[in-house]
Amino acid sequence: MRKKETMAQEEKDREDLERVKQNIEKLEKEVIDKKQLPKEEEEKINKKLFENIFIADILMVFFYLLSLGSLNIETPVFLKDLKVFSMGLIVLTIILFEISYKKENANLCIHGIECLVLAIVTLFSSYIYMIQMKEFHIYSAIVAYAFAIYYVGKSIIIYKKMKKQYIASLSDINEIIKK
Repeated sequence: MRKKETMAQEEKDREDLERVKQNIEKLEKEVIDKKQLPKEEEEKINKKLFENIFIADILMVFFYLLSLGSLNIETPVFLKDLKVFSMGLIVLTIILFEISYKKENANLCIHGIECLVLAIVTLFSSYIYMIQMKEFHIYSAIVAYAFAIYYVGKSIIIYKKMKKQYIASLSDINEIIKK
């Protein structure tokens, strides 16, 4: 009789263990599904990432053209071009700051700061060109790579931050705490 009870208990334990395994598998699947970003959320993130990569590409081309200009344009004309580019970038910076202030848009403000840094670098480029005329293309390449690294790093941070925000928005903890 004890054997039957033990066998019945073992059978019940196996069934319980099987249910627990199924529940664990179901929970694992739910966690994996929640970590997957929906298509519209992924598109929103990709839009921001491509925007930053596009800006990095434009800056790489800009500094490449500056490098070519330093080799092919006469010195006084090239220095004047650098000053014109710098002034144009400063005007663009002011416009970005004004628009970001009126719309209270932090993203535009960040682009304005980045544009200001680019204007300052372009302004200093004329002095570096006067001092180190032959190595200006090296300076230009270093600055281009620095901006590219900055924008790639910024894109990585944006991706991680937006994904973390999305996952946090799915959490029920905030609702439970409010109650």
